Parts: sequence; C-alpha cells; structure tokens
Amino acid sequence: MPDYRASERAFQTITQVAGRAGRGEQPGRVIVQTYSPEHAAIEALMEPDSATQYGNFLQQELSARAALGYPPCGKLILLKLSSHDEQAVERAAARLAHRLETQPDSKHYDVLGPVPAPIFRVARRYRRHILLKLKSAASPTEVSPALGSNLRRLRSPKGISLTIDVDPINLS
Repeated sequence: MPDYRASERAFQTITQVAGRAGRGEQPGRVIVQTYSPEHAAIEALMEPDSATQYGNFLQQELSARAALGYPPCGKLILLKLSSHDEQAVERAAARLAHRLETQPDSKHYDVLGPVPAPIFRVARRYRRHILLKLKSAASPTEVSPALGSNLRRLRSPKGISLTIDVDPINLS
C-alpha cells in the first residue's frame, strides 16, 4: 500500500517477530528475505543492539519525513470520496481538486490527486482520494483559516460520500 508509514510498520513488525525468536537459554535466529536489503528499516535491524536499532531507524525516518513534509513534521488532510457511480465520483473529485487548487489560500498546501483509492472499489462503491499536504506542521486553521472553514463547508453532490481525515493513520 502506498503509505508514508510503511517503513515504520515494517520495522515494527520485523522487530516484534524477531523478539519471539529464541527462548530462555536457546538463542534465536532471524532470516529476512527482501528485495531491498539497503532499506533503512532493514539496515537498522541488522544492528546487534536494540537501542541502536531504534535510534538509527528513528533518525533516518524522521529525516525522510521532514524532507517530504509528512507527519510529524508536516500535516496531511485526506479527502475520501465514494459513490456507486464511477463517473460521478471521478467528476466530483476533479471539481473538488480544482476548487482547492484555485483558492486564494492554496499557497499554503499542495493538492495531490485526485487519484483512485488504493482499493478503488469497496462494497460496490468507487473511491477517489485527494491528499492535501500542508506546507507547515501547524493545524489547518493555523496555516490557513480559509482552508479550515472551506473544509468545514465542503458539501458533496447527491450520491457522493465525502470523508475528511486529518493526519490519516493510513492512506487506503
């Protein structure tokens, strides 16, 4: 899944699984099969000391997130649109993205999308996403009071569901 927390989740999962290897006097052994042995999560896990593992991974991950403006160094707002009508949700998402791009306060955020959701159809509903990436780690109303009030006033056309997720846990 396309998710800015994927590295964190991989590191967490492998650490948890590795912690279960070996019991008591019996040492454990962990084998990780990967296409990306140079990935920061994998390299950090190769350190013998767990404190060093966490420190190395945390330092690299926070640096990458700061460079890309992802939480906790930046704010994201995920707009999720869905409908039983694929063309209707596609048109509504395009109109909404255009409206957000042409707002006077749009200099405070980047509009990414609209794009099909990673799982584009759920329960017979077609889904589109628009991601707003704020150019500051402040809350949406601190960055731009107009953006905050615009998001509160957003109304989706009949038959289109709209969900607003500030700093989403995942992007699916």
